Order: sequence, then C-alpha cells, then structure tokens
Amino acid sequence: MNAPALGRPRAIAAAALVGFACMAAELTAVRIQAPHFGDSAYVWTNVIGVILAALALGAYLGGRLAGRTDAAQWLVRLLGAAGVLVVAAALLAGSLGTWLLPPNLPLDAAMPAIVRGSLVATTLLFAPPMLLLGACSPMLVCRLSANGEAVGPAAGAISAAGTLGSLAGTFAATHWLVPWFGCRVAMTLAGVCLFAAAVLVAQKQRGVGAGIMLLLAGACLLHDGPLRPAFAGRQLLAERETRYQFLQVLREPKESGGNRTLLVINEGLDSFHSVAVDESSFTDGAYYDYHALAPLLVDPGQPVSAMRALSIGDAAGTLRTIYAAVHPGLQVDAVDIDPACMELGDEFFRGEKAPGERFALDGRVFLHLAARQWNVIHVDAYAHQVYVPAHLSSREFFAEAKQHLAPNGILACNVGALHADDPVLRAIGTTIASVFGHAMALQVPNTRNFLVLARHGERPLVSQLAALPAAANRLSAADAAHWRDILAAAADPARWWDIGSGGPVLQDDRPELDELLTRSYVHRDDRGEVVLARGPHDVVAAEIAAHGAAVRRDWRGLLQAVATCTEPTAYLSELAGDARWSLRELRSATAEYERALTLTKDPAVSQRVTQKKNQLQVDLLPQQEAERVAVRNGWLAIGLVGLLAALFVGCRRLP
Repeated sequence: MNAPALGRPRAIAAAALVGFACMAAELTAVRIQAPHFGDSAYVWTNVIGVILAALALGAYLGGRLAGRTDAAQWLVRLLGAAGVLVVAAALLAGSLGTWLLPPNLPLDAAMPAIVRGSLVATTLLFAPPMLLLGACSPMLVCRLSANGEAVGPAAGAISAAGTLGSLAGTFAATHWLVPWFGCRVAMTLAGVCLFAAAVLVAQKQRGVGAGIMLLLAGACLLHDGPLRPAFAGRQLLAERETRYQFLQVLREPKESGGNRTLLVINEGLDSFHSVAVDESSFTDGAYYDYHALAPLLVDPGQPVSAMRALSIGDAAGTLRTIYAAVHPGLQVDAVDIDPACMELGDEFFRGEKAPGERFALDGRVFLHLAARQWNVIHVDAYAHQVYVPAHLSSREFFAEAKQHLAPNGILACNVGALHADDPVLRAIGTTIASVFGHAMALQVPNTRNFLVLARHGERPLVSQLAALPAAANRLSAADAAHWRDILAAAADPARWWDIGSGGPVLQDDRPELDELLTRSYVHRDDRGEVVLARGPHDVVAAEIAAHGAAVRRDWRGLLQAVATCTEPTAYLSELAGDARWSLRELRSATAEYERALTLTKDPAVSQRVTQKKNQLQVDLLPQQEAERVAVRNGWLAIGLVGLLAALFVGCRRLP
C-alpha cells in the first residue's frame, strides 16, 4: 500500500521551508561556532563537508523510506525531529564549543585543536538534523507523485521549491536574521520552520504540532546572555554579531597595574584587534606602538604634521590614538570593512584620535575607488585572528597601494610571524619586493608580530631615527621613555631583516596564504632536542657569534652558531634556550636550559637559568594543554566519521 497523497501546494510549501531552514542553519552554523573556532576556511570546509555528507546519507535514507507504507508518518517524524535538533543545536553550541576548545589556550599552538574541534562540533550539532533533512526531498517527491503527478514534474517542483527556499534562507540569514537577532535566534527560527513544514505535511493532529512549534519559537527567549562568556579575570563590556564577524569588547587588569580594553574578534584566545591602556597613549609594547615610526621614515625634510596617513583595518582606532599623541596634526584616514568596529571604538576606546575621514568599506575596494595619495599607508587587516586576507596581500594589491603613495611614501604592514623565516612573512615580503624593489621587517619585541616596511623610492634609512628628538609634547613621562626605547631599537639596522626574497609572489588568482599559515602554525618541529655542537669553531668564536645573533634577534643564526662550536657550553646552551623560547619551540628550550644547568658550576648562572626554566613552564603548560585538546578532538573526529560510515551501512540494510 502506497503512502497517502499530498497536495501540491502543501508539498511545495514544505519543500521551500526545508530549503530555507537548511541554508539558514548551514550559514548560521559557522557564525554560531565563530566565538570558539573562528570562521576560517578550515571551519567553513568542515561545516560544508559535514553537512553535504549528512545530506547525501539522508537522501539515501529517504529513498529507502519513501516506498514504505508508513512513509507519511516517517516524513512528519523526520521533519519534526530535525526541527527539535536544530533548536537544540542553538542551545548547546556554546557549552560544546567551550568544552572542545577551553579558554586561555595560546593562539599559535591552538590551530590543530581549533580545526579538529570545529569538525567534532559540526558533526555532533548539525550532522543529525541535516541527515534527517536530506531524507525529506525524496519522500516529498513520492508523496506528491502519489497524487497522480508524473515523477519528473514532481521532482522538478520539489527541487525548484527547495532551491528557492535555500536562496531566501541564504540572504535572510546573512543580511537580516544574524545581524538583527543573533545567530542563536536565527538557528532557532530555522528549527521552527522545519516544524512548520512537519505541520504542513501532517494528516492529523496539526493543532498539537502548531502548539509544539510555538514552544520551539519560545526558545528564542532563552538566548539573552552572551554568546561567549568572558574568560576568568576579564569583564565583558559589549558583544556584537555583525554581518562580518563576532565582536566582544573586554576589560582586563594589567600585571603592572591599571586596566586595558580589548576588541576581540571571533575566537579571540590570547589575541586582539584593538587595545587601549589606561593612562597611556601607547599599547604597553604591542605592535601598534612601532607603527608610529612610519612617518619618520618618509622624508627627513618634510614636517610630519603636514603628512596624511591611511589606516586599512583600523578597527577601533588604536593606531589613530597613538598618532594623535606622537604626531599631533597628522591626519589619518581610517578604513574598516565592519562599521560595528568603529562604533565600538567610539563608545569604549575614547582616547583622543588623529583627525581624518572614516570609511566602512573593504580596503581593496577603497583603494581602487580612491583618488587621493597618502604619505603613509598602514595595512593591518586581519580575518579570523591570524589570517591575512589574500586579496590584501597579493602583488596586485601592493601595486595599487604604491600608486596611492606619495613620492617617498611608506607602506607599513603588520604581519604575524614567529621568526624571520616564517613562510607567511617571507611570502608577503617577497610579494612587496616584487612591487617596491625591497621589503624590510622588524620583529616587535615579545610579540608574534613583524613591522614590514617598503618605501616608494629608495629603501628607508632606519639609522636616521637615532638623530630624531625622542620626546613629544603630548606624552607623559612614562610614554616618552617608552617612545625613546622604540626609537633606539628601530634605529639599529641590525634589528631589521631583508625579507624581499625566499617566498612565492602572491597573486590574486593563486591565494596560498592559508597553506603557508598551516606550515607556520600547525606543522611545527619541537621534539625537545638540543642543538648538537659538533662544528669546527672554538668556544670563544662560537660564543661571540651566538651573542651577536642574540643582539640582532637572529634566532636561527644563533642556533647555527651554537652548532658550529666544537663542544657545548653553559652559555651557548642558555642562549640556545632563549632562541628556542622566542621561536616558540618550548620543549626544545626546556632541554637547552637543562643542558646549561648540567654544564655550569657557577651558582649565579645556575640561578639565572633556573629562573628562565621556571618562567618557561608558564608558557609551556598552556601549549601542552592545547596539544592535549588537539589529540582528544582528533580522536573524537575519527570516531564520529566512523559512526557516519556505520550509519550508511545500516541504511543499506533497511527493507
């Protein structure tokens, strides 16, 4: 006995609701996970891949169920269960994300845990409802064809209605539901749509179904707290879900006293996109402070106050705050793709900012449309915390930036990297050099950031910074001292790296940065081994070479100097430990310090190295936790993939 027929209007309406809910949930799935895993290409790949696999498995299941005599009841059950599961995903995503990716992990060690955790979360939260949704289309086709309509037209009508519903869900989720109501409400409404489809195809008890649908809609009232609670020791000041990303403004105490305010995007972890420090115009040594050097390298004879700068990726305006204090009178035009960042900057980052125009626009589009030239162009645009947008790091982009630089103008880029040979840093440097003829980089002390410079003309002469006055009228005594330290560090040519070669030239049609970033942050070699000293140089020569490399912060060169010595010494091992620590090879740094302790007989040296080793453990413990979480998430992912395979085998055995 075949399943009872279903009227064409109700079948088409149900298919449209299923399509709407499917795409709205799929797009919102990334946004609801962004506070924990970000929304990088890897997260998108996990979400799309899992959902496609679930839909395919569901379609196979639906084909098996469509010919059953109780297919009508099964269709109602599948739609209703899918709606409940989607609503449950909105409620459980936060807790599951926190469990899969605990707070306070170091960003440079958390990438494997993030990628695997997002796969696990997507599979647990969204594979079950999407599997059930995949089964609905073939069952709707069979129900409609039971009316006497040919299978071909029935399949075409259901497919067209589902596609149009998906189209509506795509635009509604991105432009309306998430920005206006938040991703949890958007996900809940997608679940309500599925239950509404179940009510449409039900033969009886529609009143009960409608009541349950209203209860599910009431779940929207449960989503009144923060999408991600602030970490311990931080105070949540504001939270926004925008068309582009998830934003939080946090306040946290500093170790030296006072507080700092942070703008954090998506998963955050130990990173941020804007910062303001109480009672200071600077950022407590963060990379923003060093970007204020750029106008001083344009032209020694041109007054800085007569210049104009452009800040691409301005976020909450940290750079403009520093400019207002160090270069009063210099105008800074600000560009950021997300206007919400600027609004939060006005509300919570209230320090005086340099004058200039502001534009809520993609930086590449802005440059293409702009007619003005600037003396300095800052590029600090990031997506998903560590990802430099490919279209803002290509040869074509830098060529356009050069066209908008005045003669002798400076291009200043912030690039995240662990060392001067980092693949991402070398690729961006090589690409800049292909346009400007050179690219040079300074590692900002105690950060994962490099200041990358190029000049529209001859290579900038950094040694001229030593002759500049170190004080500014608007700086406090503490800030003036900090600025003098920055000038002194940047005036040393030995601290600058030539990064104009050693990497690929990035182009618009060959975005390679994601792969390069994986090599930098995921494929890391830290086996806890010491450098073997088996070279031809005597101890004195090796120690002099290693010390010089340490002064230049040439950590790779330092390790090579250690390797050229005929035998290890306590001093060389200590320097090697310092280098490994700076390169974030924490296990190897521990091994180097332990070797130094075994080689020294000087109590003072022993005490110093022991202190370094103990401080290193503070960094090592979070990294070990990140590695433990990555292993756990990896095994969970393997187990869930195996479960999906078992379900496929089980579906084949259905009668």
